[in-house]
Amino acid sequence: MKKAIIDLRPWIVPILLLIIWEVVARLNLVSASLFPSPTSIIVKGWELTISGELATHVWASLGRALAGMLIGGTIGFVLGIVNGLSDRSYVYLDSTIQMIRNIPHLALIPLVIVWLGIGESAKIFLVTLGVLFPVYVNTFHGIRNVDPKLV
Repeated sequence: MKKAIIDLRPWIVPILLLIIWEVVARLNLVSASLFPSPTSIIVKGWELTISGELATHVWASLGRALAGMLIGGTIGFVLGIVNGLSDRSYVYLDSTIQMIRNIPHLALIPLVIVWLGIGESAKIFLVTLGVLFPVYVNTFHGIRNVDPKLV
């Protein structure tokens, strides 16, 4: 029987980085507010978990993610089906969708803040954009690349 040997080599660099990070933080070479130590992060994370505050914020983020995924996924799926099945729709819509898709989301943040503020709707909008385009592209190509003999 062959013994399973666990290769720990891939863990050497991340562990060394954590050790260096801890030492730099403990020696106060960088402000603790900008660069807290890994141990202080773990302690604070545990405190937030015990108090229930972390769960509250995780559920809020999960709600935003699910709402954005539902909205963006639905829009992307519908556009992908429409453009995948109709050449006319493809001609009118695809180039506009592709132009918007190529704008980096970070570049849109100032505009989103002006348009929607910094509330929930802005956050959901950015998640929606992040989901919409991959769903659109994959649905479109999935429909266009189906073997015609199978339809």
